[in-house]
Amino acid sequence: MATHLDEEEDLENLKRWFKENWVALAAGLVIGFGAIGGWQAWKTHKENQSLAASQMYDDMKKALAASQTDEAKTIADKLQADYAGTPYASAAALRLAQVSVAAQDYDGALKRLDWVVEHGGEEGLQRLATLRKARVLWQQSKPDDALKLLDGEVGDYASLYAELRGDIAYSKNDRDTARKAYRAALDASPEAAANRALLQQKLDDLAVETVAADPVKS
Repeated sequence: MATHLDEEEDLENLKRWFKENWVALAAGLVIGFGAIGGWQAWKTHKENQSLAASQMYDDMKKALAASQTDEAKTIADKLQADYAGTPYASAAALRLAQVSVAAQDYDGALKRLDWVVEHGGEEGLQRLATLRKARVLWQQSKPDDALKLLDGEVGDYASLYAELRGDIAYSKNDRDTARKAYRAALDASPEAAANRALLQQKLDDLAVETVAADPVKS
């Protein structure tokens, strides 16, 4: 009997709780289902954004292949304006920066690269843009400004950053700094890296130059 009464009491308590809290419960369910629906809508939106940006990036590459540079720039501008959150916008900016450098439009290249540094979102893209920006500044005869961009932690780009520091130091006739930078670049590069042979050649050339400049050390 006690068990039966306990069950009835539990049932009454449950009815009473439901009566007092059904509004909050219903709201919670609505919010829960709304969150699920919102997540699905957001996911669909992101997928659509990515697909549209991908198509535009392909169109930009086709325009460049057809030497339609102005059309390519227009597409890249739209990607950066409307699809900044996708990697295609950064890829387009990097690609257009290369085109600008080839045309010796260094200011135009810097504008694209600055956009990636500021809006790229992905750290690797930002570091790549910074590396290329340093190269452009060096090309503009601004080696000290370029070197300032190459300081600090650069992760997977450590070897390429160090190599560029070496190249800039070498161009300033600072052989000792160049040698240290090339050695750091070689140490940071993976065994299968494509630039290892070139780095070793640069170190060897510096060694030959040192001997030629000071035969006593040999």
